[in-house]
Amino acid sequence: MASQQGFTLLELTVMVAVLGVLSVYAVMKYKGPGPLTLPSQAQTLAADLRRAQALAYTSGQRMRVTPTTGANGSYAVACVTGTTPCSSDFSASFSHSAVLAGSTLYFNSLGQPSDSTGSALSTASSFTLSYSGATKTVSVAAQTGLVTVSP
Repeated sequence: MASQQGFTLLELTVMVAVLGVLSVYAVMKYKGPGPLTLPSQAQTLAADLRRAQALAYTSGQRMRVTPTTGANGSYAVACVTGTTPCSSDFSASFSHSAVLAGSTLYFNSLGQPSDSTGSALSTASSFTLSYSGATKTVSVAAQTGLVTVSP
């Protein structure tokens, strides 16, 4: 009996599936990672705002979130105690030319969003991240301090 050479239908199907997955990955890499990371960068900002809020509440000190706006924006979170930095201070920056817009936000010792004097805000505060036409807004509700991310 002569041996037959070639691929089975199952082997061909698996090969087509693998090539499909690889081609999707290649297209995503070619487009650049910016639009793919914008949602995760917005979620990171939201998590850091929640962290600043929790630090204010648990430490009993006011916390300040200071954004550096523009391309490759960044932000710093620090307690408001004069010139001495707290052990809980931290900062973060955005990658892939994400543009940050927003103004300084404070959290009082109750974890409520406040102004620079410590008075609770009467309107929501927000930060906007954008990259190549895509935009994500991170909002902090007045009084409650609920942090949300919207498309």
